[in-house]
Amino acid sequence: MIYRMKFEKRDEVKYIGHLDTMRTFTRCIKKTNLPIKFSSGFNPRVQLAFALPLAVGVTSECEYFDLELNGDVECQEVIDELNKNFPDGFKVLTCEKLEKAKGLMSLVTEANYEISILVSTNNNEEIVAKLNEAFNKEQVLVTKQAKNGKEEEIDIKPLIIDLQVVDLNYNTIIVKVHCLAGSKNNLNPNYVVQVIKSVVPEEELDDYNIHRKKLILNEQ
Repeated sequence: MIYRMKFEKRDEVKYIGHLDTMRTFTRCIKKTNLPIKFSSGFNPRVQLAFALPLAVGVTSECEYFDLELNGDVECQEVIDELNKNFPDGFKVLTCEKLEKAKGLMSLVTEANYEISILVSTNNNEEIVAKLNEAFNKEQVLVTKQAKNGKEEEIDIKPLIIDLQVVDLNYNTIIVKVHCLAGSKNNLNPNYVVQVIKSVVPEEELDDYNIHRKKLILNEQ
């Protein structure tokens, strides 16, 4: 039986990379009393698969992984066993039983992010106007580091489905991004931050946080 879990990754663990997250989950799952299914072969592995990797420094409330178990276990028992063994910052939120499942990564098509910007100026309206101007251009150009080490300019506008800049006052601005995501077309939210940094003067940008709100899976 395959169990599809949705989990959150909070501030305490946002600097743990994807590979270390996988290793952490594998170690913790082995500590549970669940009937884990291992792969065959010389080096048996926990049958574990993740959806879209989360960039380092990004928090989330909508990450997914599939875990295969021998036999039929109640979802609440699976959640309780995992949360009892996971470190602070990781928490399983929901669990769903599946008889069979396509690869999680292949199902991801879109994502929603919220980027919170803390500024040290009372001029929120001017910053919001400049951000809207930057993202409403025909092209939104950013610099990407190529595999050969060279930098190249790319246009992220085709990857953005919708973007809203919301003024929360009290020196806080939220950029809400609905974008393409997955193995074929994927917007790294750090490119959105790159645009933000090009608009907001360094001395006025106190801090920012990227939070993934939703991963959209195409089950077809």
